[in-house]
Amino acid sequence: MDFFFKPQGIAVIGATPNPFKGGNAILKNLLAGFRGGIYPINPRYGEIEGLPCYPTVNEVPGLVDLAIVFVPGPQVPEAVAACADRRIPGVIIESGGFAETGDDGGSRQAALAAMARETGIRIWGPNCMGLVDAVNGHVFSFLDPRAFPSLIPGRVSLVVQSGMLSAGFLVDIMTHGVMGISKVCSVGNKIDVDECDLLPWLLDDQDTDVIGLYLESLLDGRRFLDICRRADKPIVVLKGGKSPKGAQAAMSHTASLAGDNRIIRGAFAQAGIVEAEDFKEMMDLCRTLSLFPAHRQERPGRIAILTFSGGAGIVSADFIAAHGLETAELSETTKRVIGRLFPEWMPVNNPVDLWPAMERHAAAEVDVINQSLTAAFADPQVDAVFIHAFVGNFRIRLDLEDVARQSRETGKPVFIWLLGRRDDAFQFQNEARRLGVPAYPELGRAVACMAAVLRKR
Repeated sequence: MDFFFKPQGIAVIGATPNPFKGGNAILKNLLAGFRGGIYPINPRYGEIEGLPCYPTVNEVPGLVDLAIVFVPGPQVPEAVAACADRRIPGVIIESGGFAETGDDGGSRQAALAAMARETGIRIWGPNCMGLVDAVNGHVFSFLDPRAFPSLIPGRVSLVVQSGMLSAGFLVDIMTHGVMGISKVCSVGNKIDVDECDLLPWLLDDQDTDVIGLYLESLLDGRRFLDICRRADKPIVVLKGGKSPKGAQAAMSHTASLAGDNRIIRGAFAQAGIVEAEDFKEMMDLCRTLSLFPAHRQERPGRIAILTFSGGAGIVSADFIAAHGLETAELSETTKRVIGRLFPEWMPVNNPVDLWPAMERHAAAEVDVINQSLTAAFADPQVDAVFIHAFVGNFRIRLDLEDVARQSRETGKPVFIWLLGRRDDAFQFQNEARRLGVPAYPELGRAVACMAAVLRKR
């Protein structure tokens, strides 16, 4: 797979000077970050974007080990055959118009699959968005370069069967600033290269700590589960096509046949796969596991809940129980330390409702939250700390740098449920990402991610 991820020369078959066409966007994306040879292929032009343009790949003078194909579906087999003749080891076909469109497209797809078997050329796609590598600044895709300001490098890699969904993930991730990305692999119809080819490469990738997959089908379920079972990195999967109607939609989307969901879910659990229920949850699970890759324990975690609202503490305890975790029994030392901050009439229990203590010390400038956090982190009966934060209220002050330091020094994961004014919350999220502290706008999602870190594997 190295020629897909680390090519030395790329031919763009279907390059065009038209700024409204994908063949032009591919060139602009390559020029923005790729440092190898870039060779536009189109017999109608002599130059595109300042680069010499060649009629066919056979006339390119330099080394080409990857071709990106973006021509109409009926022209794709001829283009791939030319790549095979040139001994180009890999092609990414970003064109649509194959098995997802009916019999004619299915015939073209079958011809491409046969070509891959007969010539040994590796085919990524078709009907996909290609590959984005945020760590190295590579965008091998027709994704509009104006869609996001810049790539935020991170430790999560994605394999996504849907092309536009992978684009949506990127735009959402890069513009909201919640997490960074290592690689996004959009694989489309998977006529040759599939998750079983990409997973081993990503598991060996030094820039990847967690792998997330959106899949509509498993072409080799036994091999996939065996790879996941032996993986030393967390793997998160969102499976599409679970219902009869969803399976029907998957067939028309990427020509995918879905299997029995109950069997798949049981197999995923046995292989140690973390299963997501929706797209945002998949992203949150991935980013959380990337922050705590070595914290998965052999027993359910005991959680200290520090909240500004008694009601939110109650709901948190319910979520924690539902996910098989425990609300920690705080030690007597912790209760004594936190109790000094509380009004005399109020006992210390977990969840710890800090608002009465904050009311009591409002004029004295006592840092109730951070003193309580220090006690919770030091408690030997606590495995992780769950903080409820509200931004935009002067009495609820959370020192994120100190939170990150204490989590790091004690080896105990920390999770934040975040409420507050929109702009303040956005700044808080960005600062939390910079410091490696996960924050979530949804209470249930925070606990689901907590369970993924602390549950048995």
